[in-house]
Amino acid sequence: MSFSLRERFLLKKPSVANLKDPLWIHCASVGEFNTLKPLIAKLRERYPVVLTYFSPRAESYLKSSAGFYDLLFPLPADLPPLIRRFEGIIRPRALLIMERELWFSLISFTRCRKILLNAYAKGSLMERLLAGKFSLILTRTERDREIFLREGARRVFSCGNLKLVAGEEVRPPANVPPKREKVLVAGSTHEGEEVVVLRVFAKLRERYPLRLVLAPRHMDRVERVRSVVEAFGFEYALRTESGREWEVLILNTLGELRSFYLWGDVAFVGGTLVPVGGHNLLEPALCGRPVLFGPHTHKVRDLEEILLEKELGFRVKGEEEFLRVADTLLREGFTPAEDLAETSRRIEECYLRHLLSELEQIP
Repeated sequence: MSFSLRERFLLKKPSVANLKDPLWIHCASVGEFNTLKPLIAKLRERYPVVLTYFSPRAESYLKSSAGFYDLLFPLPADLPPLIRRFEGIIRPRALLIMERELWFSLISFTRCRKILLNAYAKGSLMERLLAGKFSLILTRTERDREIFLREGARRVFSCGNLKLVAGEEVRPPANVPPKREKVLVAGSTHEGEEVVVLRVFAKLRERYPLRLVLAPRHMDRVERVRSVVEAFGFEYALRTESGREWEVLILNTLGELRSFYLWGDVAFVGGTLVPVGGHNLLEPALCGRPVLFGPHTHKVRDLEEILLEKELGFRVKGEEEFLRVADTLLREGFTPAEDLAETSRRIEECYLRHLLSELEQIP
């Protein structure tokens, strides 16, 4: 039995020495954790934090972020006895759940107060079953707030999308060549997107000195991405290969993509040229970079609307439009129509105000 399974079935129990009245915070994976990091940093000034996660791929990255929690543990299997036993071990002040981690036993069988953060509503059966069990729900939009209220939630406030909260200052990545050329960054790419990006990159290189940073969404695709780049004949390197010259850099590390968005000039966010539904469109926008994305954005429609409304993003239907828009941005440069810093501060303040009010009421 693997170490992870031993933990998930509580055959290996968490060590809770010196943990008193902690917040139990649950995130599915790296993306949800990074979205919540600015709030975790503020909450941890007042309360210890027990962080649970679901994705096995998140483990190594979360272990490298030890400054944001006092205890890291995989989410126990969603069975009532295990959930109650885990709660009894850590004795949390409250359970804070990110976005749509709507595990039935986790929410139905814990006795502490439960708070749903950065919530967005789909009108699903699970929502209707569980909405009333939260003492507080903080949503991305007013529409989400109205749906949760109809579904039986007691206290719901609309604060905005936590992904707009910038958090700690982002710095350009370490150990990269001096930037003498323009850089196109393609983040969170999926099968079929790298080929389009590389074809666009090849045509743009005929017009400008240009480098490409490719960041596949899943690390188990790195070898596949490497083979695609090799087929195009570009000189390339993996991020972990220091000192090697490259025209294309393949990110095979977690947690660095935002730094590379800051280092780049134009960004493309993947999962949008293929019918995946999209990933975090706001990361490059928060770095002040223009954001290109394809037509498949059904998972990030709210983020797309923000970018289009604020003239920070560009929807491209396919390769030809991708090339045209990227060419214009590289040739003419880009000045953001709006600084997102003030919006970021307002959203963070709203979440903290409601959270701290709720937590301080708990005896």
